[in-house]
Amino acid sequence: MTVRPKGERSLNRKFTTLSILHIDMEFEGRIIRVLPTRGGTSQRGNEWKALPFVFAYYETPDQRWEDRVLLETFDTNQMAQIAQYCEIGADGKVVVENGNVKLKVLDIKCKCGFSHNVKDVTRRDGSGTAILNEMRCYKLEIIGQPQQQPTAPPAPAVTPIPSDTDDLPF
Repeated sequence: MTVRPKGERSLNRKFTTLSILHIDMEFEGRIIRVLPTRGGTSQRGNEWKALPFVFAYYETPDQRWEDRVLLETFDTNQMAQIAQYCEIGADGKVVVENGNVKLKVLDIKCKCGFSHNVKDVTRRDGSGTAILNEMRCYKLEIIGQPQQQPTAPPAPAVTPIPSDTDDLPF
């Protein structure tokens, strides 16, 4: 884990940003949920896309509960790596159920490097301030074969009870 303080820089004429902290981390874990891709056009007219996903990991081997973090990647190669584990519908688009992308696998084991930036944004006129967190994936390496979704066992056969034997006392 790398921690380094950042200096002040200006976003535009209305705001001043002070980057308080920048942390680079790398953990082995799994991608447990993928959200739909979002995108748009920048002020300069450039198209962009971001793929948010939930990464679960253990910070230490003896940790009892896993940590989960929502990360985003803007790298098209990383998006393609994750997309090969997503279900594709008949229309050629990713299947989305309940706001989440439907995965072919239970979880995607991977090594993920991500950065956490904390920024203090203040209006130049002093009327408002906010603390912003930004978490971005800069490295994604799929490890091993993914675990397949469990299939439901077949329903047991029901044998009918013969109606000619009536052993009920009432």
